[in-house]
This record gives sequence, structure tokens and C-alpha cells, in this order.
Amino acid sequence: MLWKITLVVLVYVTTAFCLNDAKAPISGGNYISIKKAPYMASVRVNKTEHVCGGSIIHERFVLTSARCIVENQKYQVAVGTHNLHKGGWLYDVEEILMHPMYSNETFDNDICILKLNDSMSFGPTVDRIHLNDKSLKMKNGMTMKVTGWGCTAPQGNVTERLHQVKVRMVLRRPCRHALGRNITLTRSMICAGGNGRDACKGDDGGPLIWKNVQVGIVSFLAGNRLPRVYTKISEMLPWITDEVYENY
Repeated sequence: MLWKITLVVLVYVTTAFCLNDAKAPISGGNYISIKKAPYMASVRVNKTEHVCGGSIIHERFVLTSARCIVENQKYQVAVGTHNLHKGGWLYDVEEILMHPMYSNETFDNDICILKLNDSMSFGPTVDRIHLNDKSLKMKNGMTMKVTGWGCTAPQGNVTERLHQVKVRMVLRRPCRHALGRNITLTRSMICAGGNGRDACKGDDGGPLIWKNVQVGIVSFLAGNRLPRVYTKISEMLPWITDEVYENY
């Protein structure tokens, strides 16, 4: 079922707020309009409770993190709004396509595709994001962007308004050194951020963007001020392409 969101939700879920109600978004970022990131999606339960970010890759499919998905839970996806509690459109998730090699211990292949119950109509506030293939060569220090409704403080919760932060690419060798021996950095992972500028809780599943091309999916953080690990889109692209083609 497709729902049109027109009213401000009067009863909020407690976990949907940042504890300090910060006016500055996560880790040095800025609030933005959905028109600046029309590919953004809010993955939800109970229609109003934001659990993760996502990115629109097709009129029926949204990309997110496998870590966001709990078995036997029904999900919805909101698109077309920068405010979690008003505007936009809400779709039921018809099918969850989990990567068959996802590991909930190492978070390898941390990727999931949500098939919606109806097609989205693209326009200024709803549109797909282009996915990176292996033609883009990653360089250390490249400036990228992370967008989402995640917390603005380490102990906070998700915020009402969409925001975006710039992060820098961290290549495999320095990232592996920073993360230490306890974290396995696989071929499906890339690193970015750290030093206080980063995604946060509630941004999981959202896109890592370079010049309007998605290069990663927010995955996990091993420790404060360490680089965050993202699922590498170019490694996942064959699987994404096959799943969309087979399930459309």
C-alpha cells in the first residue's frame, strides 16, 4: 500500500530524537533540502519509526544495509522529504533481498535491497542515484558526502531533518592499520571519515556519495574517531544488477 504523508505526526517514538536536540547536524555537517539529495530514503518500522537510511536505485528498489534488517519484521520506506515526520510518500516493503553471503559477525557483504509494493514517481524530490562501477579509482583523501537522519552527537538519537557531512576517503592500508588486527577488512569494504566528521547512529544503510555517484553504503564503526567502514558498491554491483533484473 502507498501512503501519502501530509500531517505532522503528533505522537513520536522516543528513540526518534537526538538527546541534545542539536541545531548543528552530525559531526560538522549541514542540514539540506531533499532536492539536494532526492535519492535519499528513510527505512522504517511502524510507518513512523526511522531505523536506517537507504538510497533509491530504481523505481521499485531501495538499497540499504543488511545490518538494518531484523527477521520477521515488516518495513516501510519513506521518500521525497527531508523531514522524518511530514511530507513525502510512504511505501510498504514487498520483499527483502538479502545478500546470500552476508555475515553478521564480520559484516562482510553488508548489503540489502528492498523491493517496494509500488513504483515511485521520479521528480525533483524523488530520483535514483547512479552506482559506481570499477572505473572510478579511489584516492586517499578524496572528499565524499554522507547524507542521513542520524544522530548529531555520540550519545544522541536520530534527528528530524536530513543532513549531510563531508568525509575523506581512507585507503585500505592506512584504514587497516587504524582499525587494528581485530577487524577484518574484506574486498567488499572501503573506509572513510574519522577525526570527528562521520556518519552516526541512524545513518546506517545510507549512501556514501562522490559527485552524485554512490560509492558505498554506511556499514559499521569499530571505535570513536576511527575511520568508518562502508560496503563497496563496485564490488556489489554485479549482485545488485542481477537482483533488480530477476525481481522486477
